[in-house]
Amino acid sequence: MTGSGFRHLTGLDVGLLLLFAGVILLIGLWKPAKTLGTYMIADRRLTGPAFVMSLVCSWYGGILGISEYSYTYGLSNWFVFGAPYYVYALIFALFLARRVRHSELLSLPDRFQLAYGTHAAKLCGAILFGTAMPAAYLLMLGKLIEWMTGWTYHVSLLSGTAFSTLYLFRGGLSSIVRIHLVQFAVMYAGFAILLVVLALKYGGLAFVRANVPSELLTPTGGQTVAAVLVWYVIASTTLVDPLFYERANAARSERIVLPGILAAIVCWAIFDFMTTSTGLYARALLGEIDSPIFAFPELARRFLPSGLVAVFLAALLATVASSIDSYIFIAGAALGRDVFARGRALDDEAIKRFVQMGAALAILAALALAWFSDSVIGLWYSIGSISAPALLFPSLLAWFGKRPPRPSAALLSIYLAGAVALVWRLSSSWSVGNMYWMGIEPVFAGLFVSGGILAVDRLRSP
Repeated sequence: MTGSGFRHLTGLDVGLLLLFAGVILLIGLWKPAKTLGTYMIADRRLTGPAFVMSLVCSWYGGILGISEYSYTYGLSNWFVFGAPYYVYALIFALFLARRVRHSELLSLPDRFQLAYGTHAAKLCGAILFGTAMPAAYLLMLGKLIEWMTGWTYHVSLLSGTAFSTLYLFRGGLSSIVRIHLVQFAVMYAGFAILLVVLALKYGGLAFVRANVPSELLTPTGGQTVAAVLVWYVIASTTLVDPLFYERANAARSERIVLPGILAAIVCWAIFDFMTTSTGLYARALLGEIDSPIFAFPELARRFLPSGLVAVFLAALLATVASSIDSYIFIAGAALGRDVFARGRALDDEAIKRFVQMGAALAILAALALAWFSDSVIGLWYSIGSISAPALLFPSLLAWFGKRPPRPSAALLSIYLAGAVALVWRLSSSWSVGNMYWMGIEPVFAGLFVSGGILAVDRLRSP
C-alpha cells in the first residue's frame, strides 16, 4: 500500500492510473459539440473502425459481474453472457440494421411514433430511460474504486460517476466515441497481458482442468438448464437496445452498419474468451474467496508485477466507464428528447438542453439505485425481465409487421406486459420458498401477456 491512500497498489500503479484518468478527461473535454447533430449522432460521421470500437466498448460494461459469474460458474459465462447476445446482435445486424439506418430515425421511439402515435412513443422513451440507466455499471465502478483506494463505497461511487459522465454535457456522442478509441485498446491490452503472464507461468487448459471443479467446464456451470435458458430470453432486449439504434444512425453510411456489427460480434467473442479464461484462472489460483466480484482485480494484484497491475486495472475501469457514458447519454436522450421534447415545437438548442437535463436525471436515478444495491447480476436480471416483455413484440411488429397492431392494442400490451412481469418479479418476496408464481420466470409471464394481446388484436382487426 502506498502513502497516497490507495491500497493494493504501488506508487507506479497509482501514477499510471492517474495518467490514464487524465488522458480520458482531456480527450472527452477537448472539443465541445456546437450543433445538435454533433451532440446527438456525431454528425453521422462514424467510420467503420470508430463504429466497431465504440459499439464494442459500450455494450460490454459488466466486467465485475462477469468476474463474479465466471469465477462461480466458469464456462457457463460464455453460454449466458456471450452466445445469446451474439445471436440477437446477429439478428439485429441481418434484419434490422439496414432498416434502422435507412430510415434515418434517431431512436426507437421515433418508430413507435410512426406506428402507434405520440403516447406510445413517449411510453417507449420512458421505458428505455429506465432500461438504459446504468445503475449496475455505476455499482461496479464504485466497488472497483473502493477496492483500489480504500475509500468508502459511496465516496467511490460519486467520484467514479463524475469521472465517467462529466464530459457528456460538453461533447455528447462525439466525446464518447473519441474516448472509446482509447478505452478499446486498453481493455484488450489489459486482459491479454494478464492471460499471457498466467499461461506462461502455469500453463493453459491442462492446468485449469486440474485445478477447478469439473462442473465449471460445462455449459451450465452446475446450474439448472432453466437458469441458463432464461438469459436467452433476457438477451432479446438487444433487439430494442437503444445503443444499436444510436450507433447505426451515427454511422457514416448504412454500408458500414452490417459489417460493423459482425466485426463487433467477433470482438465480443474474443473478449469473452479472455474474461471467461480469466475467471477460470482466478478459481484455480485463488481458491475460495469471499468476494468473487473482485476475483479479476485480486488475480492481477497477486500475479502481475507493478506497472502491469495498473494496466489491467485501467482495462477494468475502461470497460465499465465506457458503458456508463454511453447509457447515461442514451437515457438522457430517451427522457429529454423522446419524452419531454416530443410533440413540442422546439429549436435544436432547446432539445439539447432537454437531453442534458435528461442525462442529469439519469445520473441521479442510477446513483440512487446503485447507492442501495449490492448485486450486479440481480440488477441486470430485474431490469431485463421487465423491459423485454414490454417492448419486444411491439418493436418487432413496428419494424416488420405489414399491418402493425392498432395503437390501443400496442399500448395495452406495453402497459400490461410490463406490469405483469414486475408483479411476477415481486411475487418471490411473498411466496413460499421465494419462488415465482407457478414457478414461471417473470420474463415468460410478461411475454405471454404481450403475445396474447397482440394476437387477439390481429384476429379482431379487419
